[in-house]
Amino acid sequence: MEFDKDSNLSVSARVVSVWTGRPKDDEAIISVRYNGRCFSIHVSPSFFHNSPAATALCPKYLQAIESFCDGEYEDEVDTDVRKWIIDLFTPIYVQLAPEPLPSFDPEKIRSGDAKPLLSEYLFPQTFGFRLEAVNEVYNPRHVDNDGGLLTPCAYLDGDLLDDMEDWTRFINPAEIEVYFQNPRDALDKMPRRVLVDLDGSGQMTTCFFKEPSGIGSKDCPMSIEIKAYAKMHKANFGPDVRVPRLHGVVHNDEPNDSTLGLLLSYIDQRATLHQAVKDDPPLAMRQKWAKQIEHTLKELHRAGVIWGDPKPDNIMIDKEDNVVLVDFEGGHFTMGWVDAEKVGTVEGDLQGLQNIMAFLFKPNTDEIDSRASKL
Repeated sequence: MEFDKDSNLSVSARVVSVWTGRPKDDEAIISVRYNGRCFSIHVSPSFFHNSPAATALCPKYLQAIESFCDGEYEDEVDTDVRKWIIDLFTPIYVQLAPEPLPSFDPEKIRSGDAKPLLSEYLFPQTFGFRLEAVNEVYNPRHVDNDGGLLTPCAYLDGDLLDDMEDWTRFINPAEIEVYFQNPRDALDKMPRRVLVDLDGSGQMTTCFFKEPSGIGSKDCPMSIEIKAYAKMHKANFGPDVRVPRLHGVVHNDEPNDSTLGLLLSYIDQRATLHQAVKDDPPLAMRQKWAKQIEHTLKELHRAGVIWGDPKPDNIMIDKEDNVVLVDFEGGHFTMGWVDAEKVGTVEGDLQGLQNIMAFLFKPNTDEIDSRASKL
């Protein structure tokens, strides 16, 4: 019961999220975007009848398709499994969404006739599907025109929301324009670059939209990151402290008072530090980056902010060859850069800094590749 490695996608469709039913991990909702719509595919062994081979493979396929997994199953990679499930449902995608919606049409976006809004991407038209199997034959089935899409969001503590009103802005996603350098990406990708009128002047500011990693509440990663940016705001950092600024939060008052993401300074990024070091920059450039990293981390600690996951992939290099430290959501770390027992502490940040400096000035290709494989 193997999937066909040689099948060809006839449409541009993309798996954008996988929600598993942990701790069992034997069922999932797989969300696929195509032509501006979202297709939520429910995969569960309970939909498989007289199909022991398909039932046995189900949890292994789900493990391979999850983005946080290494993606390998019997020498296959996650893109093959994703391709397989997309191909199964391709005829239904084409039937239900034969043409792009106007706000997702690359030609209309390119000409300026369409100005898509973030709300249209966060809450797209959604269809519900499930993958069935009978006698070891897979049967993709369209079950509804709702799909039960779970938009990533955070339900923040009321006190935190009240505090945020004093120093940042709440912006409805229907007031935020999205920007794609390649309009074709509008069909199947979530926007990261957005345009926002922050002060009501009509002047649009380019921001980076960072959405939550899932559904969270209270001390979720987004809550931790907002608290870190609150401390940065209070510290009133100058431009020498190389971190993004929080310009606002994307928030829905109705129907459930949820926070849908952060609006951060947009970094015109050239590379991550990990990528830049592989290009063998001159010593003077490495020294400049080291000084900026050390100074920024020192000022963050002075303001009471813990970086949490220090590593070269959380350091951006902008087009002017300056560093920007990113990712302050805490709660996770990368093996090889910080010891588990030191995560979320100043000591852990300093250990990560020491490892970053060693990486910056004494790069070992094998070590770089080994650590990168764990990121």
